[in-house]
Amino acid sequence: MKILVLGAGAMGCLYGAAFHRAGADVAFVDVNQPHIDAINERGLELETRAGTEFLPIPALRPEQVSEPADLVVVFTKTFHTDGALAGIAAGIGPETRLLSLQNGLGNDKRLAAHAAEDRVLVGASTMPSDLVGPGRVRSHGEGGSKLYPAFGADPAFAQRVADLLSQGGLPATLDPDIHAAIWSKAIFNAAMNPLCALTLRTPGFLGAHEDSRALIHAVVEEGVATARASGIDIEAEPIHALTRISWTDHADHEASMLQDVKAHRRTEIDAINGAIVEAAKAAGVAVPVTETLFRLVRLEDAKLSES
Repeated sequence: MKILVLGAGAMGCLYGAAFHRAGADVAFVDVNQPHIDAINERGLELETRAGTEFLPIPALRPEQVSEPADLVVVFTKTFHTDGALAGIAAGIGPETRLLSLQNGLGNDKRLAAHAAEDRVLVGASTMPSDLVGPGRVRSHGEGGSKLYPAFGADPAFAQRVADLLSQGGLPATLDPDIHAAIWSKAIFNAAMNPLCALTLRTPGFLGAHEDSRALIHAVVEEGVATARASGIDIEAEPIHALTRISWTDHADHEASMLQDVKAHRRTEIDAINGAIVEAAKAAGVAVPVTETLFRLVRLEDAKLSES
Protein backbone atom coordinates (compact mmCIF):
# COMPACT_ATOMS: atom_id res chain seq x y z
CA MET A 1 0.00 0.00 0.00
CA LYS A 2 1.29 3.43 -0.97
CA ILE A 3 0.71 5.80 1.97
CA LEU A 4 1.28 9.53 2.41
CA VAL A 5 1.35 10.80 5.99
CA LEU A 6 0.24 14.43 5.74
CA GLY A 7 1.69 16.23 8.74
CA ALA A 8 4.92 14.74 10.07
CA GLY A 9 4.55 15.88 13.64
CA ALA A 10 4.87 13.58 16.64
CA MET A 11 1.77 11.51 15.86
CA GLY A 12 2.29 11.47 12.11
CA CYS A 13 5.81 10.13 12.58
CA LEU A 14 4.66 7.50 15.06
CA TYR A 15 2.01 6.17 12.68
CA GLY A 16 4.21 6.47 9.60
CA ALA A 17 6.78 4.34 11.40
CA ALA A 18 4.17 1.63 12.08
CA PHE A 19 3.07 1.53 8.44
CA HIS A 20 6.74 1.36 7.37
CA ARG A 21 7.48 -1.53 9.72
CA ALA A 22 4.51 -3.41 8.23
CA GLY A 23 5.98 -3.11 4.74
CA ALA A 24 3.92 -0.25 3.30
CA ASP A 25 5.46 2.30 0.89
CA VAL A 26 5.38 5.35 3.18
CA ALA A 27 6.36 8.99 2.70
CA PHE A 28 5.93 11.92 5.07
CA VAL A 29 4.63 15.25 3.75
CA ASP A 30 5.35 18.40 5.73
CA VAL A 31 6.50 22.02 5.43
CA ASN A 32 8.98 22.06 8.33
CA GLN A 33 12.20 22.13 6.34
CA PRO A 34 14.67 21.36 9.17
CA HIS A 35 12.49 18.38 10.16
CA ILE A 36 12.28 17.17 6.55
CA ASP A 37 16.04 17.53 6.11
CA ALA A 38 16.83 15.62 9.32
CA ILE A 39 14.56 12.73 8.36
CA ASN A 40 16.02 12.51 4.86
CA GLU A 41 19.62 12.76 6.06
CA ARG A 42 19.61 10.12 8.80
CA GLY A 43 16.14 8.59 8.92
CA LEU A 44 13.39 9.17 11.44
CA GLU A 45 14.73 8.72 14.96
CA LEU A 46 11.98 7.10 17.02
CA GLU A 47 12.49 6.40 20.71
CA THR A 48 10.08 4.04 22.46
CA ARG A 49 10.26 1.96 25.61
CA ALA A 50 11.68 -0.84 23.44
CA GLY A 51 14.64 1.30 22.32
CA THR A 52 15.59 3.72 19.56
CA GLU A 53 15.12 3.11 15.84
CA PHE A 54 16.34 4.98 12.78
CA LEU A 55 13.79 4.43 10.02
CA PRO A 56 14.58 5.29 6.35
CA ILE A 57 11.27 6.93 5.46
CA PRO A 58 11.40 9.72 2.86
CA ALA A 59 10.03 13.16 3.71
CA LEU A 60 8.61 15.48 1.06
CA ARG A 61 7.31 18.98 0.72
CA PRO A 62 3.72 19.19 -0.62
CA GLU A 63 4.85 20.38 -4.06
CA GLN A 64 7.00 17.25 -4.40
CA VAL A 65 3.98 14.92 -4.29
CA SER A 66 3.50 13.87 -7.90
CA GLU A 67 1.29 10.76 -8.01
CA PRO A 68 -1.78 9.39 -6.23
CA ALA A 69 -1.45 7.35 -3.07
CA ASP A 70 -3.70 4.53 -1.94
CA LEU A 71 -4.11 6.22 1.44
CA VAL A 72 -3.49 9.71 2.79
CA VAL A 73 -3.33 9.79 6.59
CA VAL A 74 -4.08 13.32 7.78
CA PHE A 75 -2.29 14.47 10.94
CA THR A 76 -2.21 18.23 10.35
CA LYS A 77 -3.79 20.66 12.77
CA THR A 78 -7.53 20.77 12.11
CA PHE A 79 -7.42 24.36 10.88
CA HIS A 80 -4.79 23.38 8.27
CA THR A 81 -6.74 20.41 6.86
CA ASP A 82 -8.26 22.09 3.80
CA GLY A 83 -5.09 23.89 2.78
CA ALA A 84 -2.89 20.85 3.35
CA LEU A 85 -5.10 18.53 1.28
CA ALA A 86 -5.37 21.11 -1.50
CA GLY A 87 -1.58 21.32 -1.47
CA ILE A 88 -1.22 17.61 -2.31
CA ALA A 89 -3.99 17.41 -4.91
CA ALA A 90 -1.65 15.36 -7.12
CA GLY A 91 -1.57 12.70 -4.40
CA ILE A 92 -5.36 12.27 -4.27
CA GLY A 93 -6.70 10.16 -7.13
CA PRO A 94 -10.17 8.70 -7.77
CA GLU A 95 -9.37 5.64 -5.63
CA THR A 96 -7.37 7.36 -2.86
CA ARG A 97 -8.76 6.96 0.66
CA LEU A 98 -8.37 9.69 3.27
CA LEU A 99 -8.00 8.86 6.97
CA SER A 100 -8.16 11.41 9.78
CA LEU A 101 -6.73 10.50 13.16
CA GLN A 102 -6.74 14.17 14.14
CA ASN A 103 -7.99 15.71 17.36
CA GLY A 104 -11.43 17.18 17.77
CA LEU A 105 -14.81 16.92 16.09
CA GLY A 106 -15.87 17.52 12.47
CA ASN A 107 -12.89 15.98 10.68
CA ASP A 108 -15.13 13.68 8.65
CA LYS A 109 -16.81 16.64 6.98
CA ARG A 110 -13.48 18.37 6.33
CA LEU A 111 -12.12 15.31 4.52
CA ALA A 112 -15.35 14.81 2.57
CA ALA A 113 -14.67 18.13 0.84
CA HIS A 114 -11.67 16.46 -0.84
CA ALA A 115 -12.89 12.91 -1.57
CA ALA A 116 -16.15 11.02 -2.00
CA GLU A 117 -17.77 10.05 1.29
CA ASP A 118 -17.19 6.33 0.67
CA ARG A 119 -13.43 7.02 0.61
CA VAL A 120 -13.30 8.86 3.95
CA LEU A 121 -12.13 7.06 7.09
CA VAL A 122 -11.92 8.49 10.59
CA GLY A 123 -10.40 7.23 13.80
CA ALA A 124 -9.23 7.95 17.30
CA SER A 125 -5.83 7.25 18.83
CA THR A 126 -4.81 6.95 22.46
CA MET A 127 -1.08 6.79 21.73
CA PRO A 128 1.25 9.39 23.31
CA SER A 129 3.99 10.93 21.18
CA ASP A 130 6.32 13.92 21.47
CA LEU A 131 8.40 15.70 18.84
CA VAL A 132 11.69 16.32 20.64
CA GLY A 133 13.65 17.87 17.77
CA PRO A 134 14.07 17.82 13.98
CA GLY A 135 13.72 14.21 12.88
CA ARG A 136 13.36 12.97 16.49
CA VAL A 137 10.19 11.58 18.07
CA ARG A 138 9.64 9.93 21.46
CA SER A 139 6.69 7.73 22.46
CA HIS A 140 6.73 6.32 26.00
CA GLY A 141 3.38 4.80 26.82
CA GLU A 142 0.75 2.35 25.64
CA GLY A 143 -2.40 2.88 23.64
CA GLY A 144 -4.08 1.98 20.39
CA SER A 145 -6.38 3.10 17.60
CA LYS A 146 -9.94 2.64 16.47
CA LEU A 147 -11.04 3.47 12.93
CA TYR A 148 -13.92 2.95 10.50
CA PRO A 149 -15.43 4.45 7.35
CA ALA A 150 -16.84 7.82 8.37
CA PHE A 151 -20.09 7.51 6.46
CA GLY A 152 -20.81 3.78 6.68
CA ALA A 153 -19.00 2.49 3.58
CA ASP A 154 -17.59 -1.03 3.11
CA PRO A 155 -15.02 -1.54 5.91
CA ALA A 156 -12.72 -3.87 3.90
CA PHE A 157 -10.10 -1.19 3.19
CA ALA A 158 -10.28 0.07 6.77
CA GLN A 159 -9.53 -3.48 7.92
CA ARG A 160 -6.40 -3.54 5.75
CA VAL A 161 -5.27 -0.28 7.35
CA ALA A 162 -5.92 -1.58 10.87
CA ASP A 163 -4.02 -4.78 10.07
CA LEU A 164 -1.01 -2.83 8.83
CA LEU A 165 -0.92 -0.68 11.96
CA SER A 166 -1.16 -3.73 14.20
CA GLN A 167 1.57 -5.52 12.25
CA GLY A 168 3.71 -2.41 12.62
CA GLY A 169 3.38 -2.35 16.41
CA LEU A 170 0.43 0.00 16.97
CA PRO A 171 -2.68 -2.02 17.91
CA ALA A 172 -5.68 -1.00 15.80
CA THR A 173 -9.24 -2.28 15.53
CA LEU A 174 -12.35 -1.47 13.54
CA ASP A 175 -15.15 0.17 15.49
CA PRO A 176 -18.54 0.57 13.77
CA ASP A 177 -19.44 3.04 16.54
CA ILE A 178 -16.46 5.20 15.59
CA HIS A 179 -18.22 8.51 16.17
CA ALA A 180 -18.75 7.59 19.82
CA ALA A 181 -15.02 6.82 20.05
CA ILE A 182 -14.18 10.17 18.48
CA TRP A 183 -16.48 12.01 20.88
CA SER A 184 -14.90 10.19 23.81
CA LYS A 185 -11.41 11.17 22.64
CA ALA A 186 -12.53 14.79 22.12
CA ILE A 187 -13.96 14.91 25.65
CA PHE A 188 -10.75 13.45 27.07
CA ASN A 189 -8.74 16.08 25.18
CA ALA A 190 -11.10 18.86 26.27
CA ALA A 191 -10.44 17.90 29.89
CA MET A 192 -6.67 17.36 29.72
CA ASN A 193 -5.22 19.52 26.96
CA PRO A 194 -6.33 23.00 28.09
CA LEU A 195 -5.19 22.42 31.67
CA CYS A 196 -1.79 21.21 30.49
CA ALA A 197 -1.54 24.27 28.26
CA LEU A 198 -2.67 26.77 30.89
CA THR A 199 -0.50 25.40 33.70
CA LEU A 200 2.46 24.57 31.40
CA ARG A 201 2.56 21.16 33.07
CA THR A 202 2.18 17.53 32.04
CA PRO A 203 -0.61 15.13 33.16
CA GLY A 204 1.33 13.90 36.19
CA PHE A 205 1.07 17.39 37.69
CA LEU A 206 -2.67 17.55 37.03
CA GLY A 207 -3.25 14.20 38.70
CA ALA A 208 -1.35 15.31 41.80
CA HIS A 209 -3.67 18.24 42.61
CA GLU A 210 -7.29 18.20 43.76
CA ASP A 211 -8.16 21.42 41.91
CA SER A 212 -7.15 20.05 38.50
CA ARG A 213 -8.75 16.67 39.18
CA ALA A 214 -12.04 18.42 39.97
CA LEU A 215 -11.90 20.45 36.77
CA ILE A 216 -11.09 17.37 34.69
CA HIS A 217 -14.01 15.48 36.24
CA ALA A 218 -16.39 18.35 35.50
CA VAL A 219 -15.35 18.65 31.84
CA VAL A 220 -15.82 14.92 31.28
CA GLU A 221 -19.30 15.01 32.79
CA GLU A 222 -20.24 18.08 30.71
CA GLY A 223 -18.91 16.50 27.54
CA VAL A 224 -20.76 13.24 28.06
CA ALA A 225 -24.00 15.12 28.73
CA THR A 226 -23.47 17.04 25.49
CA ALA A 227 -22.74 13.90 23.48
CA ARG A 228 -25.86 12.18 24.76
CA ALA A 229 -27.99 15.23 24.02
CA SER A 230 -26.50 15.19 20.51
CA GLY A 231 -27.48 11.56 19.91
CA ILE A 232 -24.13 9.94 20.78
CA ASP A 233 -24.57 7.29 23.48
CA ILE A 234 -21.37 7.15 25.54
CA GLU A 235 -20.50 6.53 29.19
CA ALA A 236 -18.44 8.80 31.43
CA GLU A 237 -16.48 6.21 33.41
CA PRO A 238 -14.25 4.94 30.56
CA ILE A 239 -13.22 8.55 29.87
CA HIS A 240 -12.56 9.19 33.55
CA ALA A 241 -10.41 6.04 33.51
CA LEU A 242 -8.40 7.37 30.58
CA THR A 243 -7.70 10.60 32.46
CA ARG A 244 -6.43 8.60 35.41
CA ILE A 245 -4.19 6.53 33.13
CA SER A 246 -2.78 9.74 31.65
CA TRP A 247 -1.79 10.94 35.14
CA THR A 248 0.29 7.79 35.66
CA ASP A 249 1.28 5.97 32.47
CA HIS A 250 1.61 9.20 30.45
CA ALA A 251 2.61 11.41 33.37
CA ASP A 252 5.44 13.15 31.50
CA HIS A 253 3.79 13.34 28.09
CA GLU A 254 3.50 16.88 26.71
CA ALA A 255 -0.03 17.23 25.34
CA SER A 256 -0.25 18.76 21.88
CA MET A 257 -1.86 21.92 23.21
CA LEU A 258 0.93 22.34 25.75
CA GLN A 259 3.50 21.91 22.97
CA ASP A 260 1.67 24.56 20.93
CA VAL A 261 1.56 27.12 23.74
CA LYS A 262 5.24 26.59 24.56
CA ALA A 263 6.15 26.98 20.88
CA HIS A 264 3.93 30.08 20.48
CA ARG A 265 1.70 28.31 17.94
CA ARG A 266 -2.06 28.44 17.51
CA THR A 267 -3.83 25.64 19.37
CA GLU A 268 -6.69 23.38 18.25
CA ILE A 269 -8.98 24.63 21.02
CA ASP A 270 -11.74 25.52 18.52
CA ALA A 271 -12.02 21.94 17.25
CA ILE A 272 -11.92 20.44 20.75
CA ASN A 273 -13.51 22.50 23.53
CA GLY A 274 -14.99 24.93 21.04
CA ALA A 275 -16.76 22.16 19.12
CA ILE A 276 -18.19 20.73 22.35
CA VAL A 277 -19.38 24.18 23.45
CA GLU A 278 -21.06 24.69 20.06
CA ALA A 279 -22.77 21.30 20.25
CA ALA A 280 -23.85 21.98 23.83
CA LYS A 281 -25.49 25.27 22.86
CA ALA A 282 -27.33 23.56 20.01
CA ALA A 283 -28.57 20.85 22.39
CA GLY A 284 -29.41 23.20 25.28
CA VAL A 285 -26.78 21.78 27.64
CA ALA A 286 -24.84 23.93 30.11
CA VAL A 287 -21.06 23.39 29.97
CA PRO A 288 -19.58 26.20 32.11
CA VAL A 289 -16.21 24.59 32.90
CA THR A 290 -15.61 23.45 29.32
CA GLU A 291 -16.49 26.91 28.03
CA THR A 292 -14.28 28.67 30.60
CA LEU A 293 -11.26 26.58 29.57
CA PHE A 294 -12.13 27.23 25.92
CA ARG A 295 -12.11 30.99 26.44
CA LEU A 296 -8.91 30.96 28.51
CA VAL A 297 -7.00 29.08 25.83
CA ARG A 298 -8.48 31.35 23.17
CA LEU A 299 -6.86 34.21 25.10
CA GLU A 300 -3.52 32.36 24.89
CA ASP A 301 -4.03 32.15 21.13
CA ALA A 302 -4.91 35.86 21.03
CA LYS A 303 -1.49 36.72 22.46
CA LEU A 304 0.09 35.45 19.24
CA SER A 305 -1.24 38.45 17.29
CA GLU A 306 0.65 40.77 19.67
CA SER A 307 4.06 39.18 19.15
